[in-house]
Amino acid sequence: MTITMYGADWCGDCLRAKAWFVERDVAYDYVDLEANPDEVDRVLERNNGIKKIPVIVFPDDSHLVEPTNDQLAVKMAELVEIEVEPAPDYVLHDNVAGGRLEMRRGDDIISYTDYTDDGTTLTLPYVFTDPAHRGQGHSTRLMNLVVDHAASTGRTITPICPVAVAHKRRNPERYAALEQS
Repeated sequence: MTITMYGADWCGDCLRAKAWFVERDVAYDYVDLEANPDEVDRVLERNNGIKKIPVIVFPDDSHLVEPTNDQLAVKMAELVEIEVEPAPDYVLHDNVAGGRLEMRRGDDIISYTDYTDDGTTLTLPYVFTDPAHRGQGHSTRLMNLVVDHAASTGRTITPICPVAVAHKRRNPERYAALEQS
């Protein structure tokens, strides 16, 4: 998954968006418009001739202009929500000591979610996918496994992370089943 941000180092919104991506380990390509003035045409094309930055272009060819952190979170959650089912070689490991549910393939941790457990509800504040495995639907695979795990242990899920919130929004029937058990 390639994300490209067009911006300038003097731009406060650009610095904030860069920090948002860095804090969440989201890989992106940065095009400094000061160092690459030929790229300004791409920005103008995306913005209908208006000079506003940052312009962030996503793998689905959509873009955001001067997005807020909330808008970035929603867009990233949408990008990772590809409808995929767990493959047989993915295993969910409950790392109780670390407070996280890990989706593994062999010895590799592909994706995980931190969690707290009060005995009836798993609260999911953070979902992470290893950068080498991003853009392949792994967060959705992980969330599908987590929902199955919650169902098998009689728990419900309270999503906090935008990825988990988006998964719940897109799969209401899976979560409704948790509420009925």
